[in-house]
Amino acid sequence: MTFLRQNQTQVSATLVAEKLLLEQIFSLQLDDRLYLCWYSHQDGIGLPVSESSNPIDQQHVKYWQECIDEQMPALKFKLENTFQVPEK
Repeated sequence: MTFLRQNQTQVSATLVAEKLLLEQIFSLQLDDRLYLCWYSHQDGIGLPVSESSNPIDQQHVKYWQECIDEQMPALKFKLENTFQVPEK
């Protein structure tokens, strides 16, 4: 998270290729474990981060491979409702 905060502008610039309009990361400390949850709003199918040659994206993939425990069950959220400003 420190890396992302320190490179905020560069990270935001990588969203274009992924067609991401918004990406938010939430954290939760539970029983001495750090859990991260991503929320993203995407406008179509973009380039997967794993295929990017951008150094910021490569650091993201490296972190994922080293630090994310794929054996932990993922939380699956059910969308209950969406609210947005009406079109004019």
